[in-house]
Amino acid sequence: MVCEWSLEQIVSPVSASELESIMDAALEPSSRQNQNGRCAKKDDDAPSSSSAILDVPHASPPQSPGPLSPPTMPRKRPSQSSSLLRIIGVAIVFVLAFHWYLVLHHVTFHAPRGHHPSFLPGWEHGKGGAKKWTGGGGAKSRNKGGKEPYILSEVCGGCYRTYANVGKETIPCHYLIQQHQREHAGTSLREASKSVAQEHRKCDICNPDTCHGRYLGDSSAGHTYQTKYWRFDRTGPEYTNPTALVFPSIPDELRVPPEKFDDVESFLKERYANPDPENTTSAVLFEYNPGLAKLPEKVRAYLPWNARYLLSLRVTPHNFCWGEWLTKALHEDVKQTMHSLNYLGLALLDERYRVLPGYDVVIDIDKQLDAKRNSYMGEPPFVDYRLFTMNDEVYLHVNSDTVILTKLRLTAKGMGKDLDELEAQHEELKPFKKLKNLYGGDQLEVAMVHQFNTVWGEGKGSIFGKNYALFTLPNATHPREPDAIYAEMSVYPEHMVQRILPDEFEQLPRDRRIKWRQRRNFKIDGIIQRKVVPVGNATLSTSEKGKPVPSFFTADEHWFPGQKNPFKEFAHGGACCVSLPSEDLPSFAPRFDGVDSLFVGVGHTLVKYYSKGKMAKHEAMLVPDTNYVSFLYAFDPRPPYEVLARSGYFCLGFASESADDEGGTRNPHSILTHNRPLQQNNETFACPQIHYIETIIEKADDPSSVVIGYGLNDCTARIVEVEKKEIARLLFPDPLDMVASKT
Repeated sequence: MVCEWSLEQIVSPVSASELESIMDAALEPSSRQNQNGRCAKKDDDAPSSSSAILDVPHASPPQSPGPLSPPTMPRKRPSQSSSLLRIIGVAIVFVLAFHWYLVLHHVTFHAPRGHHPSFLPGWEHGKGGAKKWTGGGGAKSRNKGGKEPYILSEVCGGCYRTYANVGKETIPCHYLIQQHQREHAGTSLREASKSVAQEHRKCDICNPDTCHGRYLGDSSAGHTYQTKYWRFDRTGPEYTNPTALVFPSIPDELRVPPEKFDDVESFLKERYANPDPENTTSAVLFEYNPGLAKLPEKVRAYLPWNARYLLSLRVTPHNFCWGEWLTKALHEDVKQTMHSLNYLGLALLDERYRVLPGYDVVIDIDKQLDAKRNSYMGEPPFVDYRLFTMNDEVYLHVNSDTVILTKLRLTAKGMGKDLDELEAQHEELKPFKKLKNLYGGDQLEVAMVHQFNTVWGEGKGSIFGKNYALFTLPNATHPREPDAIYAEMSVYPEHMVQRILPDEFEQLPRDRRIKWRQRRNFKIDGIIQRKVVPVGNATLSTSEKGKPVPSFFTADEHWFPGQKNPFKEFAHGGACCVSLPSEDLPSFAPRFDGVDSLFVGVGHTLVKYYSKGKMAKHEAMLVPDTNYVSFLYAFDPRPPYEVLARSGYFCLGFASESADDEGGTRNPHSILTHNRPLQQNNETFACPQIHYIETIIEKADDPSSVVIGYGLNDCTARIVEVEKKEIARLLFPDPLDMVASKT
């Protein structure tokens, strides 16, 4: 006789021991019967299967629908058909039980890295042999939220990302160490690293006897150390005065109402039922990716007295406020229509980064310049906007097919009469284009002094570049002349800098360079042909000195060594530059001959699908696409502008929902940025998937601090203040704080 099981017992969450009992009963039902041929009575004191819990990360067993045991029926001699049904029942029980066994085995054995401690070889051993993230070390504010901030490893920092030439091949030093261990059984990781470092000169960084001496000097002699591999959300600079940025001028009817957040798919499908990029009244708008510039005195003369900064924002329906599911759910016509609309947002801010009432505007600049694509398919002609103050003028920098520049004239309504009179007398002083405000009224008047000119890069990718940062230096040959202006075209591994004259251009013919460019928009061919005049040749720092090892190391290097690096090797710039005086450097930081002040910028890199090509599929799944990280870098302000230091990777966090912690106007979209956290190796970090730093400038009236502006998940914008000494701490950290731990 087969023991009868209720449906509740089959589908309820079960423990491993109970699972074995179910399988035993399914395979040997006679063992479940007592001497009278009846099913053994259930022990009332034993826990029921419905109360058992699978304590396994990321596994949610089906919920029990409730007791559904069949009613007791009078016993009859089983017929052949009833015996057949019982056999089928046993088979069903067996299949269900076996599937539960597979689920239990899978989620236990393949537990997410970072949640299941035994899955990360190389983590520090704690009590009882368990492994864990290790915190402490004097690190400031890096153990918030209960997550330990770093992993400890005997592998020297930088070793995972270093290559050696072996014959005609270039092989990661880490692979050579693994090979040495395979060929010399019983060799420890430390011994193998030392042997490989001695055999291959370029792997010298892997030598555990000497690598920490780079940071600790003679004090490291006679001691052994382990390297700290940090979480991205524990290495960012400490900041103050975080401020959310919102444009009051954007009409409420062009926002997604908070009550629609949970049903945004239906809302957007209804709003874009008939996709039409010309129908701007049925769009929804988000503002993000802030650019910031201090207003020079000559410009402030025509603006309200309390205007200290000019802010730019990208204003567009295109956003990643919600999860990837929404992107997949929307029809391609809807996504392309949303992506094609891209406005310029400008606002005046006071010293506390508050928008001056009536002085924020939204401008459809591409339409006014007749640069909008004939088709809404493809990228908009103008994407991200930045601002730079150079030689007492404000410049607008735009990522287009490449980088384009113009000079802005800003006046408050009624305060530019003398400029109007001057222009009436001198035709050459008239601005190229007075822009009309789509939203925001007419209190702030914006004009382009001249048509956009295009910054062409150098070499093969001359017209593919974007995110070029601009900076100025005193004119070395003519000190009384305006400062020389430079475009920083690449950051790492090559640092390329070109001096330019942004207000002068060379008219190029419409040749192959114009016709074959990437992301070509025919409507702006005329702008791309206006090539900014370069001065001399671009400088390129390629020496080993210009490729310093990071000042600290992050967990991606430990998780994905060698050719498995998930991030693009080429790093973009985007935010530059502020001066970092020598007196702000820590006492133990190196001093550079003839350099009184370094220039500091912020670069970024990200995970792209093609950077995962050398990973196995199961590893590639652990590094989602389009996850951004940033790093600080410092370079010599003299040619060839060598990069002298760079930090490890970090990310900046989410905006606070508390008005006590966050300045500015509360942005209801801020809560949505949590839909896309940064993730890697099944670890979730306390920062957005995309934090995009667009600006770093010196704080007005406070040269000891900088202001950093960044976008969160192409959804919202935020600015924070950071002391220069904090930047110096990350570029030149205390080794026992950020780099090594004594064993």
